[in-house]
Amino acid sequence: MSKLVEDAVRVLRAQPEDVQEVAARAIMDYGAASDDDVQLTDQQVAEVERRIADPNRQFLSLSQVRKGLHRFGI
Repeated sequence: MSKLVEDAVRVLRAQPEDVQEVAARAIMDYGAASDDDVQLTDQQVAEVERRIADPNRQFLSLSQVRKGLHRFGI
């Protein structure tokens, strides 16, 4: 297991059970998708890498994510 995955698991263990379940479902959905399903352009990859490297990046709370998904009927 990579260090990043180990770090993510450690962070998730400190979260409430409902947050853990949402994260687990997302990981399982990602694992079920074939590599052909996700194709980013070089520009998109660069943007993702830039955002990950940003030391001041901001995270959404579960409540904020739910509100955003609700707008899309999810």
